[in-house]
Amino acid sequence: MNLGVISIWIALVTAIVSTVASVVAGRRSPNLAGDGAASKFGAIGSLTYLILLGAYAVSSAALMFHFFNHDFAYKYVAEYSSRTQPMLYLVSAFWAGQEGTFLFWGFVVAIMGFIFRKTVKSPDHYADAIISFFLAFLAVLLIVKSPFATTAEIPADGSGMNPLLQDPWMAIHPPILFIGYAAAIFPFALALSGMFRRNLANWFASGFQWTLFASLSLGAGIIIGAFWAYEVLGWGGYWGWDPVENSSLVPWLMLLALIHGFLVNRTSGGLVRTNLFLALSTFILVMYATFLTRSGVLADFSVHSFVDLGINNYLIGIMVLSIGLGFGTFAIRAWGIQSPKLNLNGLNRELTLLLSIFVLALGAIFTFVGMSSPLITALFGKASQVETSFYNNVNMPVAIVMALLLGVTPFLGWSTDKMASLVSRLSMPIMLSMLALAISFVAGVRGVMQFAFVGSAAFALISNTIVAFRQYKGGWMALGGPVAHIGIGLLLIGILGSNKFDHTTTLVLKQGEPQPAQGYTFTFKGVAEPTSVKPRMDIEVNDGNQTFLSSPHLYFSQYNQAMMREPFIKILPMQDLYISPIDYKEPDPEQAAPQLELTKGESKEVGGMGIKFLQFETGQHATSGGMHVGAVLEVTSKGKTIQVIPAMEMDATGQRTELPGELPGIQMPGGVGVTPHISLDGMNVDEKKVMLGLHGFESHLGAAGVSQLTVEISTKPLMMVLWTGVVFILAGSVIAFRRRLSRATA
Repeated sequence: MNLGVISIWIALVTAIVSTVASVVAGRRSPNLAGDGAASKFGAIGSLTYLILLGAYAVSSAALMFHFFNHDFAYKYVAEYSSRTQPMLYLVSAFWAGQEGTFLFWGFVVAIMGFIFRKTVKSPDHYADAIISFFLAFLAVLLIVKSPFATTAEIPADGSGMNPLLQDPWMAIHPPILFIGYAAAIFPFALALSGMFRRNLANWFASGFQWTLFASLSLGAGIIIGAFWAYEVLGWGGYWGWDPVENSSLVPWLMLLALIHGFLVNRTSGGLVRTNLFLALSTFILVMYATFLTRSGVLADFSVHSFVDLGINNYLIGIMVLSIGLGFGTFAIRAWGIQSPKLNLNGLNRELTLLLSIFVLALGAIFTFVGMSSPLITALFGKASQVETSFYNNVNMPVAIVMALLLGVTPFLGWSTDKMASLVSRLSMPIMLSMLALAISFVAGVRGVMQFAFVGSAAFALISNTIVAFRQYKGGWMALGGPVAHIGIGLLLIGILGSNKFDHTTTLVLKQGEPQPAQGYTFTFKGVAEPTSVKPRMDIEVNDGNQTFLSSPHLYFSQYNQAMMREPFIKILPMQDLYISPIDYKEPDPEQAAPQLELTKGESKEVGGMGIKFLQFETGQHATSGGMHVGAVLEVTSKGKTIQVIPAMEMDATGQRTELPGELPGIQMPGGVGVTPHISLDGMNVDEKKVMLGLHGFESHLGAAGVSQLTVEISTKPLMMVLWTGVVFILAGSVIAFRRRLSRATA
């Protein structure tokens, strides 16, 4: 008996029954006050929902049990786990693949739906029906592509999880992201239900806290993913404007816009229709993100895209249904909803919050167009995607305007302010921002847009810091907005600093030989734990005052069939030292002699001996009619100069014979009994270069048996500022959510 499959079928059936019963109950209680029949059908909907929740719980527990028990008869378990996989990654294997992700998504929505039913102000049967229907949709996906599919040939061990995913940050990034995705359906359901009923009481009472929670979860998931990319992938960045990365950013920006809309609505009652539209758009964008990520349409444009599982029609279907039901209902019902007009006659907080909504939505639209470019261009010809510079160019003005609004808004009242009074209140932030601009100029910032970026970010940071100190008198729960906005200011400063002043050097480190770069001295000490899954490349780093050991990883992954790298990061107050391995070479016994590259006329010193490349010597082979090529060298040692001509001969068939140039009377230290000689190992006639092999020099130069590690050394200024900003953003979001909960339960 396949308990997982049975429980998913039970989830589907009970989700359908709960949906139908809730719709009937909703029709019997259009104004949140139903009759006896409504209560009866509502009770049926609630009972079947409990069974639905239990079915999702059982199927989730069954899958987890199969992972812990190493039941490789299940294809999903065999693909994403192995017997040697640590416990943490057996747990995270649950959502490592698409099938498990959909099951996790359904389980989380089911739990949240239960909480929603218990906490909503009045029974909201239409919202319940929407949530149950979505759970039915996820159950259909789990039946079409089941994590409980079995295989006839049971492997002795599983394939294991992608080693890049075996990281604590990646273990928590997907579930937190999907908690945000799951929470996005509740503002959608409340908005849609309110328009169905022409009664927005539950929307006003519960929509704000669900929006805050969705924003907090989705934002945390995005930020953790960015930190994982920075810490693990080794490419030196934290955000690459990848289409799949952007697909989660766009709904988050819309949630932030909706939060600002709720602030206006809570104070003046305005922006009701705008908020409803934003709530509908956010969930639709979540479904669009799911389609982009899971359909395989971005397989040629994103490193994060999943393969097509054959569920594209289902994903397109739910998107079309969401758009039709959501925007169709909005078009019919929203214009009949009365909303007070905003006070836009002068400069006040309503105006700046409205502008903030517009700017956030504009950033979301720009990013949406960019990430959708492969689909848009495919309609007119060959699919292609925009360059990364597109996102930077269109979003930099958005960030500048947003930061200016964040700096001005806290000093405005809800009624129109006199300009002289506003300028007086803003005088300190403006002066300190000018000081920040002067400091940035000294640091090397140039260009109008970069100055505007720094100035606006500093203005937002300083203004909200002042406001936070003032509002602290009212208790820490009043600090949600200012703390989050301080974080945005820090984040923007960190983004500019880490990108503009990032400096990268590529080094080839020979084992045991110190090499300076960027104010540090690096010495490759060797490979630690060479037989482990992820060998360490131990590099001793000295900054002139102290010495520490860095241990990046470079290894061949059987799972990926490729070389993988994980960087070492030394976090410092003003900059990060980022060491990423690129290539490792062990000594080749067939090519143990050190090599020397020379251009015509160039001379180099090797082991106390000078070698100069004078010219090529060419001619016909005396016997076979082939080609003879030599390099005329001038070798100087201890005041003695001789000329040698290492050469190579090629016969008519292309067979090559090396003719080394011996160095009579010259003996390298440590090379007793060996006559040094030079071979011509390669040449580039066009560039007038030769590659020489130095034989008999090995013991003196220490070349034989020496390993080489190629690394990228980067210094990334203000990364600590960036991550501190991230912490402030999340902390402010938590405070705001906690404050909203306390008001809702008061």
